[in-house]
Amino acid sequence: MLFDLRRQGAIGTGEPLSMIELGEQNWFGDIPAEDVGFIIDNANLPDERRQQLHEELAAVLERKDRQRMWDLAKIFYKVVFNYSSYKAIDLHGTTEALMLDLNEPLNLNEQFDLVTNIGTTEHVFNQYQAFKSIHELVRPGGKMLHSLPNQGCYDHGFFNYHPTFFYDLCLANRYEILLMTYIDCSTTPHKIVALGNQADYVRLAIDKKLSGYSGLMCILRAPAEPAPFKIPQQGFYDNRLPPELQQAWKDLPR
Repeated sequence: MLFDLRRQGAIGTGEPLSMIELGEQNWFGDIPAEDVGFIIDNANLPDERRQQLHEELAAVLERKDRQRMWDLAKIFYKVVFNYSSYKAIDLHGTTEALMLDLNEPLNLNEQFDLVTNIGTTEHVFNQYQAFKSIHELVRPGGKMLHSLPNQGCYDHGFFNYHPTFFYDLCLANRYEILLMTYIDCSTTPHKIVALGNQADYVRLAIDKKLSGYSGLMCILRAPAEPAPFKIPQQGFYDNRLPPELQQAWKDLPR
């Protein structure tokens, strides 16, 4: 899906960016490592850049060490995110990752064009601090990418996330929603449904079209003017949901 977003221009366009990811990602193994070469060839890259990435890929594929799978992910990230500088925070990553606890304030004194949270914060008990840190890590006008479990992933982490989490988070902190998608992970390939608004997800629930194994992915843009992180209030209790959602909140199982 990340590569599709890159081809659509949602990520990876423009000048090379600085990025930090929460949770250092590795190449999971469900897609053959050699397919990274196909991705490089189909990314519409300049010839020099494509050749450089192929050389990096060939060197990584020859190795058998533990670091190999993380370096494969970084080559993929160079294609889809077009990063110029990269950092990661992970207590269980490689020696390159910053061993910091996301339950605690980070105090990096640095901001980034892109902060990614791909399957990480559901493992962090202190949700307030984790999302406050993301807010503080992204530069004004920068982007945040979240890809997190919605349903299923049984006993996988502390939390699953519902759209209300992100819609209310965005309202409190003036984030612009560039992309919000529901991902049905029970099918191969995964079924991806764009959510134009919160009601789209509720309609899936009403029509019994939600899967027992699903995720949410969103891309958010921070406001141009910096501001302290604000704790969101849930829309239903704040009396600002439209009538359709107010009624669905009462009708759907709780």
